[in-house]
Amino acid sequence: MADSDSFIGKPSSDGDATSALQVDSWISRSIRARPGVCSHDHSFYRSFVMTIEPLGPESPGEVLATRAGGKATQLATLGRLGCSVPNWFCIPVEGFDAALAEAQLGNNLETIPTGVFSLPVPSKILELIPAALAQYELSEDFVAVRSSGLDEDGLEHSFAGQFESYLYRRGPEAIAEAIGRCWASAFSERNVAYRNAIGKTDSVPRMGVIIQRMIASESAGVAFSRNPLAPGDRKALIVESVWGQGEGIVSGKLDSDHFVVDRSTGEYEANLATKKTAIVQNPEGGIHEVTLDDVQARDASITSDQVREIADLVLRLESELGLPQDLEWAIADGRLFALQTRPITTLPPDAVFEEDVAGSQAVIWDNSNIVESYSGVTTPLTFSHVNHAYREVYFQTCGLLGVPQSVIEAHEGMFSNMLGLIRGRIYYNLLNWYRLLSLFPLFGKSGSFMETMMGVKQSLEEDLQPIFDAVVDEAPQYGRFKSVGLMIRLAVHMLGGARANERFLARVDRVCRPVEEADLTKLNLPDQIALYERLLDEVLKHWKAPIVNDTRCMIAFGMLKSLTEKWIAGDGDQDAASLQNDLLCGSGDLKSTEPMRLLLEIASEIDGDDEIRGLLLDQTSEEFWEALQDGFAPHLKARFESYISEYGYRCVDELKLETLDYHDRPHMVVASVQGYVRHGVPPAEEIEERKREIRGGAEGVVRERLTGIRRAYYFSVLRWTRRAVSDRELLRFERTRTFGVVRRIFRGMGQNLEALGVLEAEGDVFYLTIDEIMAFNDGRATTLELSKLVTARRVEYEEYTNSVAPPNRFLTRGAVGAVLRHPSLLQSLDLLKDLGSDDPNVLHGTSCCPGVVEGPVRVAHSFEDTEGLDGEILVTERTDPGWVPVFPACSGLIIERGSLLSHSAVVARELGIPTVVGIEGNPLDKLENGQIVHLDAGKGEVRIL
Repeated sequence: MADSDSFIGKPSSDGDATSALQVDSWISRSIRARPGVCSHDHSFYRSFVMTIEPLGPESPGEVLATRAGGKATQLATLGRLGCSVPNWFCIPVEGFDAALAEAQLGNNLETIPTGVFSLPVPSKILELIPAALAQYELSEDFVAVRSSGLDEDGLEHSFAGQFESYLYRRGPEAIAEAIGRCWASAFSERNVAYRNAIGKTDSVPRMGVIIQRMIASESAGVAFSRNPLAPGDRKALIVESVWGQGEGIVSGKLDSDHFVVDRSTGEYEANLATKKTAIVQNPEGGIHEVTLDDVQARDASITSDQVREIADLVLRLESELGLPQDLEWAIADGRLFALQTRPITTLPPDAVFEEDVAGSQAVIWDNSNIVESYSGVTTPLTFSHVNHAYREVYFQTCGLLGVPQSVIEAHEGMFSNMLGLIRGRIYYNLLNWYRLLSLFPLFGKSGSFMETMMGVKQSLEEDLQPIFDAVVDEAPQYGRFKSVGLMIRLAVHMLGGARANERFLARVDRVCRPVEEADLTKLNLPDQIALYERLLDEVLKHWKAPIVNDTRCMIAFGMLKSLTEKWIAGDGDQDAASLQNDLLCGSGDLKSTEPMRLLLEIASEIDGDDEIRGLLLDQTSEEFWEALQDGFAPHLKARFESYISEYGYRCVDELKLETLDYHDRPHMVVASVQGYVRHGVPPAEEIEERKREIRGGAEGVVRERLTGIRRAYYFSVLRWTRRAVSDRELLRFERTRTFGVVRRIFRGMGQNLEALGVLEAEGDVFYLTIDEIMAFNDGRATTLELSKLVTARRVEYEEYTNSVAPPNRFLTRGAVGAVLRHPSLLQSLDLLKDLGSDDPNVLHGTSCCPGVVEGPVRVAHSFEDTEGLDGEILVTERTDPGWVPVFPACSGLIIERGSLLSHSAVVARELGIPTVVGIEGNPLDKLENGQIVHLDAGKGEVRIL
């Protein structure tokens, strides 16, 4: 790269007109000082410079598209459609090419030095400017000099605000200076950051430059023919307006009037801002901000007739151009001018909402509870295994509880769709869960117990009740005799279980232990597949005990909760509804607490030995593990290895096959113990005693509130629930063990597929499905290029990982995949977004880009305050396009001022960054760096935690 000032011109104020010859001199001096810079063929450069001529509204559309850029093409289209468009012409992209060649900057972003402020304007273009101004009747007018990139205003990406425009320029010299600065904006920091974010990192974006008559507008603004914040809203369009120039809106500097217009009737709702300032022409050149009087500040900046005229225009443009439009407009002397239009790039196609194309079947998705097992993005291999397991388990559940075989077969599709993979994340198909419940006479009319078990957020919303009523209406009707028989069968299973549990534990150990002790790398691929199928046959298809225990736990906990709420919460104690959670503390026999207890014991032992403690805290976990392998503290090594042998599968994301467990990373056990020792080892006995105190206190409350038969019945249900919870935890650990064994089998398959040249790395196997692996082995594969399939999926899943997670509960209609392709639509379908809060630590604003994120904030009073931004939620008074380079480094945006249609807002939506603008309550004063907030941008809500 160049020295810090080699290509940096001294930026002048908006009113100054720096000579193009001076700019050329700055560039030429720096080029002479930089040998080896990539250069164009100057003879070629001279030949095409001589042919440059201005393009205008009369130029053919295909010529404008390839030589003038997106903005110029759209201006010509507006004129052809009969819109009032200020006179304009365009310097074609060959002028930009000539400037690059003359400056010897090459045609790749990597060859462009940082800090380029302007480009030299070739003499041929300097010569044609006066003639072009005369030809298009602009010689005496103030003009806007506007960039028009070939990529700009396209169907896929808008490039909103990424290139520079300069207003109120007059005369060839001032116009030439602005042209050079427009060209240089093609490789500005924000444009490079934007191109990187959307995957266009290869070459310099070629650009034309538009010279267009300035309109001294009384009002100006933007209009969207569809509501960009509610992709599912087919009824509304949006108009926003300010006094003076529209630059106040697109830059996000000014608050604007907001109109929501009915697309069919033209009726609208207005939300008028207090517009304290306006942007107008500066008599000394350029533009400046002026203060408005109180009356004008409160008045609407456009009349009712003008609202409808703008609405009619943007609707006509959508109809003529075949796509929803984002229109920039201005009004001068009562006349409406169209300044720019672009397709809205963030909306799904209309077919997504058309029943005859996408269908209309309703599905409700909810990730309550399951997110604890499968948080974040989950790989295809894990989902394919889990989906098969859920089908098999609930197929068995129905048979076990006596559901007739004919009913089971009639619901085959339901069993295969208990789960969904929603942009890489696992969700419950909630309607199918209720369909499953409706097969059992005890649960057919109520899903409350299952909701408690699954942790489903909220009860059913009233407007969704008809969907669930239809599910209940589909339920099989059993005669009285059959219903009684099913309930007796269920009761028998609920009251027993100890012997079944023992048999299941023995079966799992008999099947899994040989696999754990075997060297799976010595098995060939067909044998590994056979081993996996054996595991399914001998364990998964004999899942009776866990099914019974899960059902018992669901019923017992539900009954305990119901009795607590009815008999104790009914007495007015608002905390008693959660009393059952305290009653289950301190049982002392939960398998899930055993690993922590053992680690605390190891930490306590180390804490009492100064030598071991010192080495543990002085070394990394990897170094300490290596020291153990080299003979240091052999008794401690034995304890760690014993722990890994027993609990090596119990780790974060233990049910994800792609997870590296403690067998793969034994040093992570050391890391856990290091944390305990470094921050103080809480005695295990003290923890257990604290739990027993909680439990005893809760039992005391029960004894105070209940007497006689009620007390006896309540405590019998409590004992039953405790046993059910304990058994469930015991058997869930065996589930973890089977997943760990499956993980080892598939890692072995990955090694063989890598050795066969099918995959590039062992871990690639997790981006295939089980059926794809088996089909490859059996000769049924629809593609043999599994490595290419993995590459495509890695890219897709990386996008899922870096994008905003879908809502916790949402509804889709029709083909689910058609909705999932459009994250903004997915966010608008959030069924929980309208839940209000009276919390005083909640700030409200306008949703700009939906999404939910929780984390620390970075309060930026200026751009310099964003230095070192690393995933925080950015809080600032306003942003303009110059802030775009830091957008990818933040997890969310909280902007005190600005419009939802500003350039920054458009970019935030395209990048999928949760964003709220127009925040009430002075967020910059109320929030401090590092403070944790919960940002729900779909609701326009910031919750201070």
